[in-house]
Amino acid sequence: MIRESLQYIQDAYAALTELSMLIVDDHGAPVTKVSNMTELAELVLFAAEREAPSFFCPRELVIDGWQRPSVVPVGRFGMKSIVAPVFVDEKAEYWIWAGVFIEEETKWLICEQPLAAGGKWVSAIERSVALPARAVEAKLKDIEKMAVICGELISGERRKQQCCEYGKRLEAVVTDSSALADVDKLLFELRAFDERVDMALYIAKCPQGWMVAAASGEKAGKLRGKMIDALFPPLSSSKPPLRSVYVQDAALDPRFSFFVRHGIRPKAMIAYPAMYGKTMEGWVMIGSEAASSLPAALRSVGSALVQHWLLLAKCTEADMKMDRHLMRLSMLMEIGRAMRMVQNEEEIIRMMAEFAAELAYGDFVCVVWSSDGQTAVVHEGAMDVEMAVRYRDDVCRRYGCHGEKAKSEVPALLDVEGKSVMEVPFFVGDGRYGVLAVHIKKGREAKEAEVYMTALAAIGAMMISGKAHGGNDGTVNIDMLSEQLTAREMDVLELLIQGCSNREISERLFISVHTVKNHITNIFQKIGVNDRSQLIALVYQLNHRRQRR
Repeated sequence: MIRESLQYIQDAYAALTELSMLIVDDHGAPVTKVSNMTELAELVLFAAEREAPSFFCPRELVIDGWQRPSVVPVGRFGMKSIVAPVFVDEKAEYWIWAGVFIEEETKWLICEQPLAAGGKWVSAIERSVALPARAVEAKLKDIEKMAVICGELISGERRKQQCCEYGKRLEAVVTDSSALADVDKLLFELRAFDERVDMALYIAKCPQGWMVAAASGEKAGKLRGKMIDALFPPLSSSKPPLRSVYVQDAALDPRFSFFVRHGIRPKAMIAYPAMYGKTMEGWVMIGSEAASSLPAALRSVGSALVQHWLLLAKCTEADMKMDRHLMRLSMLMEIGRAMRMVQNEEEIIRMMAEFAAELAYGDFVCVVWSSDGQTAVVHEGAMDVEMAVRYRDDVCRRYGCHGEKAKSEVPALLDVEGKSVMEVPFFVGDGRYGVLAVHIKKGREAKEAEVYMTALAAIGAMMISGKAHGGNDGTVNIDMLSEQLTAREMDVLELLIQGCSNREISERLFISVHTVKNHITNIFQKIGVNDRSQLIALVYQLNHRRQRR
């Protein structure tokens, strides 16, 4: 396609300048066929003896800084041609040869020279029209225009082909569900779009500012975990743009000193905003130390890929969160069934602490229980006895001996010795009350923890009040489970009891989701249950967790 277009342009300009024309590559190999073959041109191109397979080699003629068409000697003494570089992406990749002509000022001198080829050369020179200096200058300008047109044509066709290739790769990536499973794969795919891209980064927001959360590239890898300067554009903008940002000569911009300090001098960079709704999740950046510029198409293609990855990540996060909610709701149902089998209120309090540790998100759980004038404390996780006693005394001080205040109190976030704690009070009656306290690591998880802890406290209070008691006639020994199940099935069982989804079990045990499903099916068959709810109830009935410690 390009060759045909170049041939049309060459034919037109050969007719305009009345010169023979040919376009060759950097090695002198013809790209087009000769247009407007003249007698002198035919002698130079085909009749003259020459050692090289081509009539000239552009590399041998190139002069440093050669940017415009020039008149060069060719063939016999006094004969001239015009050679013009065709620039593609700032590099001379093709050359236009136009000739052969004789300058008016030197024709008489040429005619006096003895010619070894005899009559052909003499007759050709005599019939050729000698060009005055102004005519040669006009032809130089015409060929310079031709070189620009050819360069733009080739560049445009290459951009078109490049866009097609980018489009095919983008389609392949977005249709492969595993291609963008995490940010590292996103960075790999961005680098794979163009060989000139030698680094890719994901810059994420953290409490201290902006940090390189992921990096790809030989030099970029050492930037992982580093904090980005506050002046680093486009992070310094109070209202970040919704479009990609292209930066050229980044290493010469003081705002990019972060890279220079770490031995990286990017010449061109593109930054893509990772926006979810109106929230800025982070920035994805690609760059090159070798190339002075990057294709314009990378801006739009990269933006599409980054947004697709972000949406996939959010969907995956939502799926996992939904699975987690469903599992915790299922656990709450089984908690009631398991507690229904327990007659001792102390055992119910202990079970509340254990279940809260499974449902909560923090490092410790504490249950303070007051009954018949006696106050007890049960704690799980990273909470020592002294801290538990201090918390118990504080609860007694705030709620009083009879716990009447627990009737009207609602769950609240409190500071307990420097820790953020969700405190959920519950009241049973007759002076019996309790407080369920759960450490909250992240503030955004407080609301979710409040819902589950409130439900758990309500179930425990209901069971203690005697409104839903049941017998415990289970006679199965816990050792039966370890005898019936394999070691891997026991690992899966442990995570099932913790309320993990199939995907979470797969990630923790480094096995496929399909394998997890097979293990769960085997566990159900060996133990004789039909679903997870029955499994959790049976395991807690057998006091599985206490025996495992």
